[in-house]
Amino acid sequence: MTKMINWGILGSGGIAHKFAESAAVLDGAKVIAAASRTPGRAEAFAKKHSIKNHYSDYAKLLENNEVDAVYVATTHNFHYENVKQVLEANKPVLCEKPFTVNAREMRSLIALAEQKQLFMMEAMWTRFLPAMEQVRKWLAEDIIGTIKQVRATFGFLFPFDPNHRLLNLDLAGGAVLDAGIYPLSFANMVMRQKPVEVKALGEIGSTGVDEQSTYILKYESGCLALLNSTVNAPVVSTAEVIGSKGRITIPKFFLNAQEVWLELNDQEPIQKNFPHQDNTGFRFEIEAASESIRNGLLENEIMPLSDTLQLMETIDEIKNQLGLVYANDKLN
Repeated sequence: MTKMINWGILGSGGIAHKFAESAAVLDGAKVIAAASRTPGRAEAFAKKHSIKNHYSDYAKLLENNEVDAVYVATTHNFHYENVKQVLEANKPVLCEKPFTVNAREMRSLIALAEQKQLFMMEAMWTRFLPAMEQVRKWLAEDIIGTIKQVRATFGFLFPFDPNHRLLNLDLAGGAVLDAGIYPLSFANMVMRQKPVEVKALGEIGSTGVDEQSTYILKYESGCLALLNSTVNAPVVSTAEVIGSKGRITIPKFFLNAQEVWLELNDQEPIQKNFPHQDNTGFRFEIEAASESIRNGLLENEIMPLSDTLQLMETIDEIKNQLGLVYANDKLN
């Protein structure tokens, strides 16, 4: 019989609701506790998702011995302190992307997780989708030859609201951390190495965050990644990997990929479909993290900590070029 992994959730925003809905369809994972520092929110969240324990204090959730692992779903600026608190309570942790606001914070958490011998992973849910598994399979087979370009765009038109966390500098908002992390992680998944050169351009809005930004990455092989993110334009979110023998394309909303095409030179395209329910799209990463914890692993090979650290180092360079400085970056 598969051991049930009981999850606790810190935070009760939209992303936490999707986690709870996704976990509800799994046999080996269950959300049994939720916490929010906003009065009444954890209780309402727990009631909606039939979660038996709710707290207004994160420490109280972490004291619950029935909680096997914790999902951090707070705003970006709190990820570092929340993950640190979870690790110090000796519990495995899955943290929503971006894992931290900068690479310094990430290195500190990796060291603590290693010291505590605890599982830790960035919740990059897109990597665990069946369609992305197919992308990795084709790449492993070297079917498209030498990779020459990686292209990916993710963004959306968000109604301007200077008080929303998405545009709030104090909450580490902006396109690069909220939307750009997905194209950047896609390129990282494909290349599995840091770029040797990074170029970034962005539009800094009135609240001080980037409302749209574009990144060109160059790798040692000469491969170029052309990546784009926005929170102020209705872009089409697609992704493709272009090689010397053809291309792999995710033609529709690559973030929640449900189909993928293989187009080899002078051949008819091969299309594969992997349908799933949008509201339970996190099920694949929850299942993977739960299985890793169940087996006593400290990392998951699909989203290893080395990849997350590479991403944060690249994002630090992008932030530097765009002139983005968050409160987390000013800490000693």
